[in-house]
Amino acid sequence: MAKLEGIIYTAFRSYIVLRGFAPIGGLARISKKPASYQRDANEQHKVEIVHYLNDLKSYFPEITLACRVSDYEGLMRSIGDDKDVSKEDSIYVKGLRILSERLPIGRDRARHAYLEIDDPDEEEKLLRVDGNHRLEPFSSNIEWWHQFISDRTPIKDETDPKKIQGWLNHQARTYKKEIAGKIVPFTIIMSDAEDADNFEAKIFHDINFKALPLREEASLRIISELQTFDDKEKLGSEYPMALQLIEKIKSGRYDKIPWLKVTMNVENEYYRTACLRIIQLLDVRTKVIKSVIDKENERLKKAEISKKEAQSAFEIQKENYQKAKDNFDKFKFGDSAEDRKFSEKEYLKEKNILQIKQNELSEAEYTEKQHSNRFNIGDSFLQKIKSVDSILNGIDDVRGVYDLFKENEHGNIAFLCAMVYYALLDKNKLKSFVNWAMQNGITKIIEPDDLSKSSSNDLVEMFEQIHQAKANEIFISMQFGDSQSELIYEKIVRAIEKFNIKHKTITLNVRPIRVDRAVESSTFSIQDKILEAIQSCSLIIADLSSANINVYHEIGYAMGVAQSHNMIPNMILLYKEDTDHNKERRDIDKFIGFNLRNLSQLRFKDYSQLVDGLVDRLEKHFGIYHN
Repeated sequence: MAKLEGIIYTAFRSYIVLRGFAPIGGLARISKKPASYQRDANEQHKVEIVHYLNDLKSYFPEITLACRVSDYEGLMRSIGDDKDVSKEDSIYVKGLRILSERLPIGRDRARHAYLEIDDPDEEEKLLRVDGNHRLEPFSSNIEWWHQFISDRTPIKDETDPKKIQGWLNHQARTYKKEIAGKIVPFTIIMSDAEDADNFEAKIFHDINFKALPLREEASLRIISELQTFDDKEKLGSEYPMALQLIEKIKSGRYDKIPWLKVTMNVENEYYRTACLRIIQLLDVRTKVIKSVIDKENERLKKAEISKKEAQSAFEIQKENYQKAKDNFDKFKFGDSAEDRKFSEKEYLKEKNILQIKQNELSEAEYTEKQHSNRFNIGDSFLQKIKSVDSILNGIDDVRGVYDLFKENEHGNIAFLCAMVYYALLDKNKLKSFVNWAMQNGITKIIEPDDLSKSSSNDLVEMFEQIHQAKANEIFISMQFGDSQSELIYEKIVRAIEKFNIKHKTITLNVRPIRVDRAVESSTFSIQDKILEAIQSCSLIIADLSSANINVYHEIGYAMGVAQSHNMIPNMILLYKEDTDHNKERRDIDKFIGFNLRNLSQLRFKDYSQLVDGLVDRLEKHFGIYHN
């Protein structure tokens, strides 16, 4: 049972209000979130609420609940009467009692009252008008409370899962009970049952949106300059580093960046808020990057095993090839034509196998380097964000970007934060992000957005979705209009379809880009489209079977782009061994360009080999390994 005790009276001559104090856990148990206007609780905010309540010096404004009254006018009149309102009568509200005892409020008299609520069902629960986030933790299951048990020494050597779970549950319940017992102020506003939804929604709006909020810039000035808080950690994990960053920025070194400009007038400044938003974004993205590097680490381990296996197979085949070559040399000028023919056949066979093993090794080395590169990028980011000086280096990189923008087209605080994030993560990705933002008018949005904590992450997530879509595009480099090339293209499409179906649970949705079918208008240069597609796609499949000069040009451009970004070119080179374009039946090594002979190639005789081989290569490219 929950007993909410306080005083009841009319406020503003029209609102009936019961005000008092009660354990926060009890308030949570007898109330619920209205679906029509309340926001869903933020998980991180719920955790922060619990940490805040654990602080002996914590305080927050009263929690506001709504109680629906069947006879609102009758209850209003009863407050002015001398007689008691008995909870047993349930005249107005079940469990409500109003005592005759009066408390002076000038000429008027408030009355002592209490509301008893015993295990209410969903319909009987009070509605949470304000303070839902503060109450939500107490509706979470006991496993959610496990995260607050920091000292797990008593179970460090325990192996029985049931005993571990039992100990954690007991500790969590004990801690939850302690926090739930904290006494907090509350207000219960009585609402007329006939128009309760509209009435309560209006109260919610008035509380949350009518008051002029304190700008966060002013709040941060109080925190950073007036030394109001001794323990900055209690404000939130991001505050200590944010305050260090503020101290560095206030020197005026970054005045070139509008949102970091120091004016000595808090009404015109945003640099403190911008610093906090930068650290908050880095904190949010840290969780994402940790997840990425964990996955890349697992993929890297598998790639290293694959490389060792490929290296071993290559070394064995080198020996086989050398034996066949020595034997061929032995009989090359011999008298027996049959021996010469047989030794040459064996030599060419082992040479072909050696080339295949060489390609497989090159592919394995390439895959390992790709995963290693992605892992290193993520790990480097995690190291950089530990230091304010490293974050300042990222801001230094961003400072030069503002030279690209026109006046009053520099973007908002969220845009600044996102740029700093990419500067610390990947400078090449920073360039892509800035270009994308300029093309889509994001730099023209210059409102400060200092009240929004999530807008920078929302912007990053938006770009990441678009960037991922581009990353799943495969540029097809081929000769257009040639019957053999068109058939090869059909098999490439078939391989991609087969790959997507095989791995539909991953939802990669890989798709081929063929520029001659993707140009929007005749005024758009096909060459420009080709170069743009090569830069934005994650993979190039190039068909060497036609010896087409444009294909070689596109491969060269892709290699140059990769080199300029200090990356490995993402390419799969195809060659049909009995290609129609090799009419002279030249040796493969002479038909293919000299500078491409050492690159990994998928050589095939029939189209089933091409399809199966491409599916395998795509799996390696996207880091999909079979157990």
